[in-house]
Amino acid sequence: MILENENGLLLKRREQLGERDWRNDPCYKIIFSPYGTSQYQTPQGDIQIHQNEFFIFNPANDHRQLQAATEKFLIEVQPAALHTAAEQMGLEKVEPEFSFLSFRHPQIQQWMSFVRDFLSLHETSSPSINQLFLDNSLTQLAMMMLQYGPGSHQTEFPTFKSKDSIEVVMDALKQSYEEDWTLDQMAATARMNKYQLAHLYKEETGLSPYSWLQMYRLFRSQYPLLYTQRPIISISLHHGFKSVASYNHLFKKVYRKTPSEFRRIHGMKN
Repeated sequence: MILENENGLLLKRREQLGERDWRNDPCYKIIFSPYGTSQYQTPQGDIQIHQNEFFIFNPANDHRQLQAATEKFLIEVQPAALHTAAEQMGLEKVEPEFSFLSFRHPQIQQWMSFVRDFLSLHETSSPSINQLFLDNSLTQLAMMMLQYGPGSHQTEFPTFKSKDSIEVVMDALKQSYEEDWTLDQMAATARMNKYQLAHLYKEETGLSPYSWLQMYRLFRSQYPLLYTQRPIISISLHHGFKSVASYNHLFKKVYRKTPSEFRRIHGMKN
């Protein structure tokens, strides 16, 4: 099933799930994986999208599908739709660069489930009803992409309300993310052993506790990186990284760019 208009398109199908040709689209493309792990290839390396996670390709990102689990479900959103959503939300006009990070967020997951269920029940609806549904869905998705999609527009790693035992650890990490946390210290904060914590944290967020902390540090560092002239080594150490090398390494993993390149592209203009 394909629905499309000037703001984007929605695609849902269960056939032709094998390897596809290389693509390079002038829009944002958000891929959902509702059943299992999907895999895409990029010139910078393969990307795995685990069950109930999503991934956002930026405009002009070269990619091709290697595998989709049971179903392919994606939505393309034109940059103009994100601009409109930003204006409606009272944000500055933005054209974000989303990270190369397969991510999980309950609000996005709930939206995805609702849209898929609606399509399953209304595949034979009139074209006008489907177009109205697509218009509203694209508007909602554009707003959620800006709120919950990790990217250059964020000054903090997108988070959500979690189980109490995980929430207390998240709050502690947010309040003192610059400190040199160990897994034992995190587990003591949660009042559980470190193996239980690691399992629950991964189950809730899709990331290990330490990986989540590193991502939080990176996204907190984006504001001074883009809107001040502070040296990158100072920014990295101030935000809890042990060295500028580890900061650079994570930045290249998340954005396929060094902090210097990221600053040059997205930073304040003279």
